[in-house]
Amino acid sequence: MSDTADRPPQTTSARWLLVGTAACFVGAGLLLWVREGERLFTDGLIAAIARCF
Repeated sequence: MSDTADRPPQTTSARWLLVGTAACFVGAGLLLWVREGERLFTDGLIAAIARCF
């Protein structure tokens, strides 16, 4: 017997929503990396270090 029949549909929908959200964040990060490259990383790193002080 399948364990998906025992789960309520909301749990499965919520899981797919979380997976989709994570995939969108990763996709946006990859798009920024492709367009901006290393400059985005170094500028972001410098800005994060500057905020600490």
